[in-house]
Amino acid sequence: MLKRHLNQLTQEFGWDPVARNDDGSYSLSLDPNLQIVLRENELRGITLLSSLASLPENGREEYLIRAMTANLFGAETGGAVLGLDREGKVIFLSTFLGENLSYRDFRERLEDFVNYAESWRNETLGFVPNKVN
Repeated sequence: MLKRHLNQLTQEFGWDPVARNDDGSYSLSLDPNLQIVLRENELRGITLLSSLASLPENGREEYLIRAMTANLFGAETGGAVLGLDREGKVIFLSTFLGENLSYRDFRERLEDFVNYAESWRNETLGFVPNKVN
C-alpha cells in the first residue's frame, strides 16, 4: 500500500520516484531541513516519523512540559506524538496511519503531519524559556 501511495504522490506532484532505503523505509525530503520517513509497520499500517531538532539546551524541563502538554490530547500535534530519540537529544514527531487507507486519506494525513512537523520544528528551534522574576 505505501509504495503504491508514494508512486501516486510523486506522479501527482511531478517529483522523482522515491527509492526504498536499506531498512525498507522511504524518505521524503520536502524541504532542506525537513525529512519525513515513511515505513509500513507490522500492523500493515504506515508509520510517519520526522526528526525535528535538537532538544533545546536552555529550559529543557520547560520545553518537555510544553511537549507533554501538546501530546496530552493531540490537539497541538494533529494526533501525532512528540518524543525524544534514544539518547534524549533529538525531538521527533511520529504518527501511525491505519491499514487500507485510501490514497486521498493518505495524502491528507501526510500533509497534516508535514504541517505539524514544520510548526514544531520552528517552535523547537525558536524555543525561549520563560524567565521567572
